[in-house]
Amino acid sequence: MEVEIVEARLKNGYASIRNGKVMIRVPQKCSRKRKLRIIDELYGKISNAVRKKPGSFLGNSQLEFRDGEIIAPLSERLAISVRESGLVHSRVAIGNGMVSVKLGRDSSRNVSDLVSRALAKHYKSYVDSYVREWNRKFGSELGRISISRGLTIWGSCSPKNNISINLRLLFLDRKFLDYVVVHELSHTKVRSHSKRFWKTVAKYIPEYRSLRKELKIAGARIDTEFKEKPDSASAVENEKEAKKIAAETAPTEEKKNEIAQASGQRNMLDYFG
Repeated sequence: MEVEIVEARLKNGYASIRNGKVMIRVPQKCSRKRKLRIIDELYGKISNAVRKKPGSFLGNSQLEFRDGEIIAPLSERLAISVRESGLVHSRVAIGNGMVSVKLGRDSSRNVSDLVSRALAKHYKSYVDSYVREWNRKFGSELGRISISRGLTIWGSCSPKNNISINLRLLFLDRKFLDYVVVHELSHTKVRSHSKRFWKTVAKYIPEYRSLRKELKIAGARIDTEFKEKPDSASAVENEKEAKKIAAETAPTEEKKNEIAQASGQRNMLDYFG
């Protein structure tokens, strides 16, 4: 996770995790040696805590999009293009492998928000069909199906069986989408999170317990970038070549210790100029 060091009017330092980032606060009025010691101790403690229970510390990440980025909702390749325009209101169009954003003169110029709204609208019919296909197993009478863009929940089911699925799921492994859809459809049969409810979920997703834990971690840092799938043969050759180069250029143990010591000193000192 990203780490941010902040000097503050404190007697003692402390660390916390916010939005997937480690925040370490150290006293302003103390020696550099003490500040470095506090950073080292706090980072060690919070790292151990995260390793033991990662899901307890990681919050869901906001989707961020920018000009020139190639994204992969549902593994589809889409290139983002952002341009200024003379329009009053900003507009977004999705088609031909492009997400074209035309910024208007109004206040709606947040690219990430504009793209998120457009993606939710664009993939609404897909999610609708996906949920209804799963519902063939449940046989429930469904209401409206929509895509939400919030951070707190992955899905919801209203008393009228209106199903909502979070947009961020389109950028994760399909198994998480299946789990959330089954979870919400199970609420059409059992409203509470009782044993009967989880028994219904387990009928279709036996590994739901592990998926719940994985989803907490996956949601903390969602990678929206499109990844090319390399040719298997060339990938093997590239890996062999990389290992060969690494073996030929690997430093000795003595050199490794020198590099590690110098790097550690430089990184810590960088925090304080």
